[in-house]
Amino acid sequence: MAGLSSGDYVTRQIRALAEAVLREGAGGVGTRSFQLAEHLAAEGGVHRGDIMTATATLLAMTAWCDGEAESASRFAELAGEHDEESRELVTHLLRLEAGAHQGWLPREQVEALLEYARRARRGDLVLRMRVITGSRSGGRHRRED
Repeated sequence: MAGLSSGDYVTRQIRALAEAVLREGAGGVGTRSFQLAEHLAAEGGVHRGDIMTATATLLAMTAWCDGEAESASRFAELAGEHDEESRELVTHLLRLEAGAHQGWLPREQVEALLEYARRARRGDLVLRMRVITGSRSGGRHRRED
């Protein structure tokens, strides 16, 4: 791997994981996805519970979108087996990405994310939220009528 920085290597591994998730979500058991996730945890400095929860969640979502309810349920159960902090992080990350896609975040999600980020000392999540909401104070969100 001469010439590659560790960041390039981790980025390649994350891309490989994303590709594996897309291939294995529908009807698969996620073998390759989970192997890559374990590798990222060991070699890439990613918290094991976080990456395994995220992988299982994404496999569940992929399976669901592919009409494979049984596989989706099995992957969702696997995601639920990891620690509460990892599940909470993945929930916030999914909300952030959905908000990025939509261009806004609901008020309750903004407040929950700010609380989580403060507790977990995750300023990066606050910055990501501010990019999505276009605000310094916490965000543009849907008006609650």
